Amino acid sequence: MITGNGTLMLRSGRTLAVGYQFSSDADDRRAGYLLCDLVGEDPAIMWEALQLVCEDGAVISLAVTHSSDTHLGVIGRLLHEDAA
Repeated sequence: MITGNGTLMLRSGRTLAVGYQFSSDADDRRAGYLLCDLVGEDPAIMWEALQLVCEDGAVISLAVTHSSDTHLGVIGRLLHEDAA
C-alpha cells in the first residue's frame, strides 16, 4: 500500500488537503482512496477533472468511483513522477 499526503486540485482552481491510500500502483495506474473532509462541498466536484499533487511531487489525474463525507474512491493515471 502506498500512503501519503497531498493536494487535490479542482478544475475551479480550489485545492483540498488530502491523505491518500493507493492499493494498486501497476505501471502508471493507481487505485485507492483520498481521505478528506467533504462536508459542505458541492457534490459536482466529483464530476470535474481532478489532479492529485502528492508530497513527493508525483501528479496523478483522477476519476472518482465513489464518495462519502470522509473519502473519495478513485482510479487514476500517473502524469508526472519526480525523481527522488
